Amino acid sequence: MTLVLWTLIIAVLTAVVCSLCGVFLVVKHESMIAEALSHAVLPGILVAFLIFQDRTSPWLIISAGLSGLLMVWIVQTIRRTGLVDGDAALGIVFSALFSIGIICANLGLNHVHFDSHCIIDGNLSLAALRPFTIGGNEIAPHAFVVMVTVLGLLLGFITVFYKELKLMMFDSALSQTFGFRPAMLHLGWLGLVSVTTVSAFEIAGSILVVALMIAPPATAFLLTRRLGVMLFISSAIGITSSVSGFYLGLWLDIAPTGPIASLAGLIFLLTVCFGPGQGVLAKWRRRNTQRAHLFQQLLLVRLNSASEARVPNEILAGAVAWTDRQYRKALSVCRNQNWINESSAGVGITDLGREHLIDSLEQA
Repeated sequence: MTLVLWTLIIAVLTAVVCSLCGVFLVVKHESMIAEALSHAVLPGILVAFLIFQDRTSPWLIISAGLSGLLMVWIVQTIRRTGLVDGDAALGIVFSALFSIGIICANLGLNHVHFDSHCIIDGNLSLAALRPFTIGGNEIAPHAFVVMVTVLGLLLGFITVFYKELKLMMFDSALSQTFGFRPAMLHLGWLGLVSVTTVSAFEIAGSILVVALMIAPPATAFLLTRRLGVMLFISSAIGITSSVSGFYLGLWLDIAPTGPIASLAGLIFLLTVCFGPGQGVLAKWRRRNTQRAHLFQQLLLVRLNSASEARVPNEILAGAVAWTDRQYRKALSVCRNQNWINESSAGVGITDLGREHLIDSLEQA
């Protein structure tokens, strides 16, 4: 395969892995953990490198995962004291760990390529250049092998613990009642998130990792509340963002990291505005429909309670604090539904209008 195709495949794998991880973070309202882990794993990477002096060693991933778990454990310990808010604890701990990593890099690794550009932007354009070899034979790019392995771990964990994860995400107390250990399962999942973060760290950089862990899952969360469907939609959005952003980067002759993250954010914004259930436009339409229905009910109630058979328009229009346009619209709908009849003497309610009013009040 060509270098471009390998790079695209690596970008897609990275997007899928991050999108799957992010679903559970979004559902548990722990989205900021993605940002924290993308920084807190740095000390683990540096410690493992100082010991093994090999940037390709799998111990870098293991050590980074342990560093992420250490951050989570410290944050949970601080939260249990009740002295500070959970978000404050997260901000303090991850910034402290990241600062320690930066200090270590500046003091002992001046001759090694651990710079801020690599940490923030990643190196997706060059991800396919380093080969993975077995017995001197090149099998595939190293980044591809790493991301396939991480994807396999995630899918295996989700498959084995799907019911437990679902229960833990939506009702942790009930999960504990059934004899599960949600705290241990949660810690195990965050360990996988740490491994995913560091695996995608050099490939995608912290910005893209956070974007892919939050934007696709948050978009999926706006579209559904079913966990299985959410996982599928999140992965699909991650794939769409990575493929579209990759080719947009080629067209603009820039690194694909920015376009991929931007498109993931754009899809989220479009869903916020035009989503069928939770979108701003859908909510606006529902609110207008409910308001119009309320005005129609008020009109019928006023006519039904009137002592006279017909109520003049001037009196009826002033009975409720609505605008002239709202009154005319409610009058038009009721007329079209044959709920009212009009004459020169005024407006009266029909038998069909009374039946509709009674049914509506009973349903309410």
